[in-house]
Amino acid sequence: MLLWHHKYVHIRRRAVHWLAARTPEDIRSVAVIKHAALGDLVLARPFLREVRKHFPNASITLGAIANYVHGIPEDLVDRVHVAAGQFRPRPSWRTRTRSYRELGYHDLLFDITASSASAWIAHLNPAGVKFGYRHSPLAPLVYDVALPRGFMTFEAESFLHMLALLRLRYDWPLDFGWPAHRAADDPPYLLYFPTASIPAKCWPAERFGEVLGRLAEALPHHEHRLLYGVGDWEVAAGDACLAAAGERPNVRAVRDAKGDAFRELIRGATLLVCNDTGVRNLAIGLGTPTLGVFAVGLVDTYLPRFGHHDAVHDPAGGLPTVEAVHRAALRLLARIQDDG
Repeated sequence: MLLWHHKYVHIRRRAVHWLAARTPEDIRSVAVIKHAALGDLVLARPFLREVRKHFPNASITLGAIANYVHGIPEDLVDRVHVAAGQFRPRPSWRTRTRSYRELGYHDLLFDITASSASAWIAHLNPAGVKFGYRHSPLAPLVYDVALPRGFMTFEAESFLHMLALLRLRYDWPLDFGWPAHRAADDPPYLLYFPTASIPAKCWPAERFGEVLGRLAEALPHHEHRLLYGVGDWEVAAGDACLAAAGERPNVRAVRDAKGDAFRELIRGATLLVCNDTGVRNLAIGLGTPTLGVFAVGLVDTYLPRFGHHDAVHDPAGGLPTVEAVHRAALRLLARIQDDG
């Protein structure tokens, strides 16, 4: 295997020699460290699928962390290593170190997390070659190959840049390993999710409700389903959204959707309208069209350049208007219909 050399990529000479003496078929074990909540674990799926494709004889270990175990893609890996998390009371350094070392040796180690915990795990475990991001001055001391993180590129694709350094081509559009999206026929429905991981990432619920009401009026033959979150503040936001939408026969609330029913609800939607949230990443992975409403944060990092996806934000730094979100939803629906 050969590495691409670039002036912004740190590469140790020993990594070049180690890889040059091996083919992808020689690799017997690969570790991928990804500490993240549900949405970001979804975005790791294309990377794991490409690892399986390019290293057919390797056993794949996913390095997770105890804080985030919901949504671990166990269907794509052979083993899951769960490191001690950051719960309160925080585990002792000795306890964390012991759990970190349990990852063990791997021919290739890819750290696609770029956190202090993931860097410690990469440092404490031996590997043929360690890949990571050049996100701190200490990265060249931990990783054999360290590259800049493409923060203006859709995050799921930025992970794959590590494989591109090995001159390995990845599939496009990205393959998440789930059945192709198929919108429900009877009745077709739009799905709305007005909350996110924290309130600061949420567009105001009243504006969400106004968009829901306007789209319900513009699309009377569609059902418009408001998906509630589970926290108390999320329930309150859902109630406010529903009240702002007004009484309409084609609007209904969906509460307590869990597990497979939750995933199938998302898969069957004609369009999901939501904030920058893990639910949107799940929809992207399922192939469901999405319209993201970004109250804060960079859009490009979370906007795929494939499929039927769009995002609305205010370039001036304020909140998107109801009219802008309404227009974007109708444009995206027209594009979906034109593309069949």
